Amino acid sequence: MVDVFNPTNRIPSVGNIPTVTSGVTITKTTHELTYVDSIQNIGPTPQSKQTVDAWELSNGLVSAKTILKGGNLVSIKLKGNEYVWINSEGATYYGAKSGGNESPFPLTRGLILHGGIRLTAVTAEHGLYYDTPWDISFETDANSSSIILSITDDEATRISVNDPFTSASYSLPEDPRPLSKYPVTNALFRFKITLVNGESYVRLHGELVKSSADAIKAEIWLPQTYQITTESQIISSQVKRRCKDVWVRDVLFPNPNVDIIPLSDDPDRLLEPYQELLTEPNSTPFVDQRVLTKFPPQGYELDYPLKWESGSGGILYDYPYRDGNYHAVSFGDGTGRGVAAVGSSTINHFTKLWSWGDPKLFDREALLQQVAEGNFGASLASGRPYAEYYEPWDTAYNTGFFERHTFTNLINGWDTFIVPIESGLDIGKTQAELRQVVENVISSI
Repeated sequence: MVDVFNPTNRIPSVGNIPTVTSGVTITKTTHELTYVDSIQNIGPTPQSKQTVDAWELSNGLVSAKTILKGGNLVSIKLKGNEYVWINSEGATYYGAKSGGNESPFPLTRGLILHGGIRLTAVTAEHGLYYDTPWDISFETDANSSSIILSITDDEATRISVNDPFTSASYSLPEDPRPLSKYPVTNALFRFKITLVNGESYVRLHGELVKSSADAIKAEIWLPQTYQITTESQIISSQVKRRCKDVWVRDVLFPNPNVDIIPLSDDPDRLLEPYQELLTEPNSTPFVDQRVLTKFPPQGYELDYPLKWESGSGGILYDYPYRDGNYHAVSFGDGTGRGVAAVGSSTINHFTKLWSWGDPKLFDREALLQQVAEGNFGASLASGRPYAEYYEPWDTAYNTGFFERHTFTNLINGWDTFIVPIESGLDIGKTQAELRQVVENVISSI
């Protein structure tokens, strides 16, 4: 039985809050995490609550609150309105396989998802330290203040996770030991959250700092969760997207057509990041992957994350890179609000899109029955939280999950700005109209 309040043995380092002269305050406060005891109890009401220490930045316009568990940015508020998804109905571990050392996630106890925005460390699927407390420190200058959440991927930190690791996709074909594909990196992973005076958005910086000149292979992502409804739309100028997972292909795109072709037929597969995949262990053959050459393909409502024709989720990737400098979503709640993740236009970004799909196609009881009958794959889908969310992942390094990047530089990092949008993303607007709203808001950034 997992101790959901304190699942790991790591003791984090907590820095002192400095004297602030910038006008961007740093305040120690609290945050409430909620839980249910099992997947069977997922519903509108949590069964237990945990109050944890939190640290909050505020510049009088926007606030950003962080906690140590998972190194999580759990709240972004503009004028009192929340802009990230919070699992207030109760989180629980899901995706674990009873009695074995397998899971879709790197920890065999599965994943627990409280919402927010995080930096992943080392691996795909939320990294190694999504329920481990991260260190916290602070910076301030004449115009801004920052919170830095960090963790070092060394042997001691891995031991402190207090759980066996997964093998399967996390292992090399010739070495079935858990995490053999992701050996200890001794790298420092840093997640910096900054507010600047007068700005109504949050600056994020993800960073991997190596401990030596030796090259390492790893993944680093910035997963974000946002509240959505069936009227929410993904807002992007992306032309092509990739479906790398066979299980997603079989559910969403079983039949190739003029807009959906094998990756082996697309010329962008010859670009360097994708040619590197030819030597990546466990990489899905190009002929089995799909490229959506026109997004959304004719006959599909893929701009609406809760209208994907799947009840067990789906994954797509911007391909070959992200087109434009942002990825946004409308909340679809009648307020016209939404959020945009804005990146640099001078570097290539990659985006992973995750949606649980159409809620009308989701049947938790049927999935739990499949789990009881030995269908391990259903253990992930059955853990769908009660409240709906959309989860885009941003990075400057990895083309997809389980597709490691070779880090040769000592310091590797990128910036993403989380921009709340207060109005204009109205239900029923076209993609062109929604993009115009987003681009007007972010034009001065």
